[in-house]
Amino acid sequence: MTLEYAPESRPERALNNLALALEKQGGEIARLRGELNRLTAEREQQVGALSQQLHQTQMALELYRNRRVVRWVDRLKGWLKPAPPQPTAAVAAQPAAVAVATDVTDRTDIIVCVHNALDDVQRCLRSVLQHTTPVYRLIVVDDGSAAPTRDWLARFCSSQSITLIRNEQAGGYTLAANQGMRASQGRYVVLLNSDTLVSAGWLERLHFAAEVRGERTGIVGPLSNTASWQSIPEIEHEGDWATNPLPDGVQLAQWSDWVALRSGRIYPILPFLNGFCLLIKRSLIDTIGYFDEEHFGRGYGEENDYCLRAQAAGFQLVLADDCYVYHAQSKSYSHERRKPLAEAAGQALVAKHGAPVIEAGVAVCRDGLALLGLRQRARRLLERQRQVETARARWEGRRVLIILPVQHAGGGANIVLAEALALQEMGVDVRLVNQYINRSAFERSYPDLHLPVIYIDSEDELLVHARHADAVVATVYYSAYWVKRLGELLPHLTLGYYIQDYEPYFFPEGSPDYVRARQSYQLDPRIKLFTKTCWNRDELQKQTNMVAQTLGIDFDADLYRPGQRHLPHYPHGPVRICAMVRPTSPRRSPMLTMRVLRAISQRFGAAVEIVIFGVAHDDPALATYPTDFDFNCHGVCDRLTLVRLFREVDIFADFSSFQAMGLTALEAMGCGAAVLVPQAGGAGEFARDHHNALLVDTSDEDACIAALARIVEDHALRQRLQRQAVIDVAGLDPTGPAYRMLEVLFGEEAAR
Repeated sequence: MTLEYAPESRPERALNNLALALEKQGGEIARLRGELNRLTAEREQQVGALSQQLHQTQMALELYRNRRVVRWVDRLKGWLKPAPPQPTAAVAAQPAAVAVATDVTDRTDIIVCVHNALDDVQRCLRSVLQHTTPVYRLIVVDDGSAAPTRDWLARFCSSQSITLIRNEQAGGYTLAANQGMRASQGRYVVLLNSDTLVSAGWLERLHFAAEVRGERTGIVGPLSNTASWQSIPEIEHEGDWATNPLPDGVQLAQWSDWVALRSGRIYPILPFLNGFCLLIKRSLIDTIGYFDEEHFGRGYGEENDYCLRAQAAGFQLVLADDCYVYHAQSKSYSHERRKPLAEAAGQALVAKHGAPVIEAGVAVCRDGLALLGLRQRARRLLERQRQVETARARWEGRRVLIILPVQHAGGGANIVLAEALALQEMGVDVRLVNQYINRSAFERSYPDLHLPVIYIDSEDELLVHARHADAVVATVYYSAYWVKRLGELLPHLTLGYYIQDYEPYFFPEGSPDYVRARQSYQLDPRIKLFTKTCWNRDELQKQTNMVAQTLGIDFDADLYRPGQRHLPHYPHGPVRICAMVRPTSPRRSPMLTMRVLRAISQRFGAAVEIVIFGVAHDDPALATYPTDFDFNCHGVCDRLTLVRLFREVDIFADFSSFQAMGLTALEAMGCGAAVLVPQAGGAGEFARDHHNALLVDTSDEDACIAALARIVEDHALRQRLQRQAVIDVAGLDPTGPAYRMLEVLFGEEAAR
């Protein structure tokens, strides 16, 4: 039996068709092919089990592709030659011989300033030695510590070949840090507080952020538990900075790995970085010098001053959002002593740079959408990891085929792929099934897909692969018929149907496709039905009396998140409005969309900038819509292009007649856009009117124009919707729905 919509036979697949014919006639070929598939399945299962580990080491692989890191590796044999000792008033230990490069221009010098608090110092230095990859040199500046800390440092630094600079009288952090920087020679200098703990990969991640952001990068800092604006998940608690202790039972290494695993690696540019951990480029030090000892000699405020001076000199400050360094909050000075020092430093900073500059920088750190998105996703880290671990304990090793017969990237396919990757992370051997006719277009749409895809021409081929599966899931109405037949031939299979829309609405009522789509929901009581939204579930039950489970709304929250805006006029200049125009989908109302955009353009002129996507600029269908206004057409966008587009727009407008879920609007919200969505359909399950979005009656063109005009005019409303959208959708990642999918497919069986 041939698959529906399968292509005509092609010369390049003649051998495959011949093999299938022989398989039906000769038992030996069938046996050998079955054995081959079994061995292939076992091998792919092993590969799937390694996928999590490979994902976690992705950063290291990227680093080793970097030519500078390769040069470091090439110089491993040169470490034995120590760097010359630095002249200072009192040097109590030999210079570092371990982890020192022959060429200091490629080295990183890590400077730790110490003033008492011995327990913190011991933990800090041991963590640096344990988790830092060469090439580096460790410089400790003992700023007048009492005898217990002084004596321990002398012994420890000598035994570990660490450079130790000792001041008999405490001069304060600013002077100590400058001593360390003057003693350094490396291409990078890291100032690391003595009350910090680092974990594996910390320095590589800081380096990578500096390299990715380019030559203008002067300083890089990590995320932390308590580092003012860089703190995750909270920045404030009861009127003071939050401390964010690690969750019960979670070790620093685990938390750091989770932060890196879920990072978007957006590396946002900030106006201030906390001084507890700063990677500073030598080129910046050569340009602006050291900390200001005259105004901030007692400590506090020196790093803020340095950040402002760096920006004034044309450098940028970057947050490495995949790097986490724990900060215990120093016990070197009491809170009572720190408070007046901090207040005095704040006054000195205002006197030197002016309040407007400082207030503008604080506003970016406090209200910036990129940092807001980071904090919101951090709140979900623990729950998300617990779901993954629980799923592994219950269903690891299960084999699931998901039939996804599509050519081009689209909302439904994007969701399936994101959830399939989540299933893979849970230890499920998940594979996609597509048709040969779709292969070239599908692989162009998803060039970096980290999922195995099986391409087939017939149900006989599908049957061969399904024999080794535990479950087979349909995703479009005609594939439900394939699943039904598989269930008849393979009674051991668990059958599922992932319903992402009410597909009869796609066809004229009473047409053959309408009838076939409607009947697909009632083919076999063994097929477990599940939907994304309650609207879809209720529509299905209302139209067919069939009951489905609801998995819940999600999108690729790791990809679609706020990032750095690059347009030169931001935050000033025109309001950017974005809309999708797709002529092949009438329910997306392309004509209405262009009419509304034209009305807004005529009303606001240069105060708005309009961009559309989803249609090629030379598509003849576009010429049938109103185009007599200024707009930019971005064509048919892949996912990465769409992410970049959404991060640069202020508003996304969807004037579809209805949406089963409204994935594109959800993705835009994840990136920080204020959105307008249709009242009809399931978008209202994540978009709340005047709370995080505007819902509009898209059957009324005047209402659409009025809603879009309002969000253009009302700056405060637009900003409020943007912030609330980022907060509300950050937790709608694929992990939860993927977990619930496994519960629907295997939950009862697991309970038995």
